[in-house]
Amino acid sequence: MIEEEYAILLELQKFDIDIDEEEKKKRSLPLMIEGIAKEIQELKDSLRNKNENYKNLQIKLKRKELDLAEKSNKIDKHQEDLYGGKISDIKELRQIQKVIANYKEEKDSIEEDVLDLMEEMEDLDKSIGHLDEDLKVKEKEFKKRKEEIDLTRSVIKKSMDSLNIKREEIFSKITDDRLLKEYELLRKEKGGKAIMEVDGSVCPGCYLDLPSDAIYQLEKNRKIIICPNCSRILIWKN
Repeated sequence: MIEEEYAILLELQKFDIDIDEEEKKKRSLPLMIEGIAKEIQELKDSLRNKNENYKNLQIKLKRKELDLAEKSNKIDKHQEDLYGGKISDIKELRQIQKVIANYKEEKDSIEEDVLDLMEEMEDLDKSIGHLDEDLKVKEKEFKKRKEEIDLTRSVIKKSMDSLNIKREEIFSKITDDRLLKEYELLRKEKGGKAIMEVDGSVCPGCYLDLPSDAIYQLEKNRKIIICPNCSRILIWKN
C-alpha cells in the first residue's frame, strides 16, 4: 500500500535528520579551535617581529660599542700627545685639548645612546618572555581542545555509522523509486524535512493553517496529502 511506503519514508526521514545533525556537529568541530588557532598565530607573528627588532637592536648596540671604542682610542692617543712632552707649542697644545674635548663630548653622546639601547633591549626582552609564556599556555590549551575534538569526532563517527546501518535497513524496504526521488528532492528543497506528521490544523513544516478539507482528508480518511502552502507531504500522526 502507498500509505505503508510513506510510513517507511517517514521512518527513513527520522534517520536522515539524525544523520544530518551529526554531520552538522562534525562540520562545526573546527570552529571550536579556530579562535585559539588565530590567537596562537598572532602571538607567533608578534614574537617573530619582536625577535627581529631585538636582533636589529643588538646590531645597533654593537656598532655603538665600536664607535665608543674608536672614540676612546682617539682620546687616549691625543692625551698621549698632550702629556707626552713631545709638543711644546702652546697653540698646538690648545688645539689638541679642543679636539680631546670634542671627542669626549661625542663619547658621552654615544654612551647615552648605548644606555638607551640597552634599556630598550631589556624592555623588549621582558616583552618577548611574556609573549613566549602566553604562547606556551595557548598551545597547551590548543592541544587539550584538539584532543577533546578528536574524541568527539570519534563519537560522532560511531553514531553516524550506526545510523547509516539502520538507515540502509529502512531504505531497502522502499520499492517505489519515483516516491523515493520525490522524497529526496523535497528533502533538499525543504531543509531536510519532506514529510510532516500533522495532529492539528497547522502544517508543522511551514506553520500555516491548513484548509478544513485538507484536515478532514488527513484525519478522517487517513489520506496522504500535499501541503498547499509549502508542498511538503503530510501524514496524520499515528
